[in-house]
Amino acid sequence: MVDIIGVLGSMFSLIIVTILGYIAAKADYITAEIRPKISNLIFNITLPCTILASVGEVDASTGADAIMWSLILGVAMFFVMLLGSVIAVAILRVPVNQRSLYLFQGILTNTGFIGFAVLESIFGGPSVFLGSIFIAFGNVFLYSIGIAILTSGGTGGKRKRTVGEALRDAFKNMLNVPLVVSLIAMVAFFANIPIPSPIMQAADMAGSITAPLAMMLVGLSIADANLREVLSEWRLWGFTAIRFLAVPLATYVLLAPVVPSELALGVFIVMLAMPTGSMAGPIAATYGQDGNLPARGTIVSTIASFAIVPVIMVAMTMF
Repeated sequence: MVDIIGVLGSMFSLIIVTILGYIAAKADYITAEIRPKISNLIFNITLPCTILASVGEVDASTGADAIMWSLILGVAMFFVMLLGSVIAVAILRVPVNQRSLYLFQGILTNTGFIGFAVLESIFGGPSVFLGSIFIAFGNVFLYSIGIAILTSGGTGGKRKRTVGEALRDAFKNMLNVPLVVSLIAMVAFFANIPIPSPIMQAADMAGSITAPLAMMLVGLSIADANLREVLSEWRLWGFTAIRFLAVPLATYVLLAPVVPSELALGVFIVMLAMPTGSMAGPIAATYGQDGNLPARGTIVSTIASFAIVPVIMVAMTMF
């Protein structure tokens, strides 16, 4: 299933685009001030277009098995990420006041931005639709259980929310554009509802800029950071090695004999290996936590992902 040379070439292409983003940031073509607007553009417009366009690339006669297993694995993904994070925190003896932040880093991953870019470059268009299934389920757990885990580390001086406020905020966060488009795409696929060709072509055109924009934002994040300080945090590197490399590899070894759909399993493992999302820091700060630690974790795990993904792809061909 996996073309190693193709994987390495795809990852190298993503690295080049990331470097272009870094150069653009250093040249002041893109700045931290416009990053929220670009993130919103990706999340609310181009990423949904990518998801919608991917439906047309799934063969209904051969995709049913992959979709069924994607539904099963999609439910399991959040809990595998959480378990892997708990194991990493225990092994690394993370200080008590940082444990909730490390756990949050391990469950809020960049499946939407980098994840789709990597999936499309390795497995092709159909994998993007399958990836949207994982994200649809992941959002439900992330913005409910995930936020509860984050806030368990203390309120940082902010008032505690009532149960009603917490539930309202969780529901509001779950109801986002990519999730809605993912559900529409699944309904259209299962009900065999044809989507007009002009709409699909427009979605394909708009969605084609998702991957390069996302990788340029990664380059911007790296350009804005004090790399010497960030890269010297050994515990972040240890957490990255365990959560984003060892856990996906162990999961693949356990599931390969059980899951018959190679595509669904491949998407699942790639999604597990995706680095901490760029929104981890801002969300942590929103809930009164220290946003600097997850922000540094985003940079470390993102840099490491360019080596981790090819290693995982190579390992998958050996079992």
